[in-house]
Amino acid sequence: MLKVSRRQRSLTVALPGSLTRDIPHLREKTARIGLIGRSLAIFKVSRAIIYRDEPSQKGIVEAALLEKILRFQETPQYLRRHLFKLEPDLQFTGTLPPLRIPSHPNRADASPGQIREAVVISSGSASKADAGYGQPVTIRASLAMKRRITVRINRTRPTLEGELVEANGLRIYWGFRVNREDVSLAELVKKKDQDLTISTSRKGKDIRDTMEEFKPRWKSSQHPLLLFGSPDKGVPELLTESGTRVEDAADFNLNMIPEQGVETVRTEEALMASLAVLNILDKEDA
Repeated sequence: MLKVSRRQRSLTVALPGSLTRDIPHLREKTARIGLIGRSLAIFKVSRAIIYRDEPSQKGIVEAALLEKILRFQETPQYLRRHLFKLEPDLQFTGTLPPLRIPSHPNRADASPGQIREAVVISSGSASKADAGYGQPVTIRASLAMKRRITVRINRTRPTLEGELVEANGLRIYWGFRVNREDVSLAELVKKKDQDLTISTSRKGKDIRDTMEEFKPRWKSSQHPLLLFGSPDKGVPELLTESGTRVEDAADFNLNMIPEQGVETVRTEEALMASLAVLNILDKEDA
């Protein structure tokens, strides 16, 4: 199994629900979301929160699609048939690039100590879960049907047995979680679940000019939140619509792509570039 250490800090990114609104065809929408998912996994993001930037019915539909496809991509392939129905929104998910993260193993042989994602398929005083082995894993606990769990194999003969483990407690990167919240960006920031809020904006300060101030704040943070704007509105504009100034909502408003060579940078491009910059700072911790 691929073993990749998790980040020293739990990084959350805030994405607009209308991220694919400017794309007319579902195939291209799926492709863009696939790039988002790859970026989240490459840079070991812990959580993606989808916020409401467009309250219309179309905006709600777009946000639901983003959530659904990101969840699908993050789910190990052997569990998808349990957790997702065959529906039109997922018809092009076969084109999604695989994540190939530790929670997406490509081997089906079981061994003691192995950790797998699983889904409960039988419930009782002892439950059984599908962990992609061809035979169920018995867990000596009563668990809800269809519940997604993380298990550690502790016996392979005569039958597979395992125990529950907390994915957040693993030392290896175990993928990202996706949450969609019916709140504006300003409302999301005000929840204060984070200890450092970073706005990404072309109108922000050049990251190179703020590094002396920003680097120690980044290194001391444990739960940073990274904000991204919509296809046609930046973070400052979205906050202003809710009567909030970016200076009041974010600790830093940064231009992560200074001297860009194109007129506009798409959200998926800004995400990749911003996470790459932060990844360099993480490497300096090592």
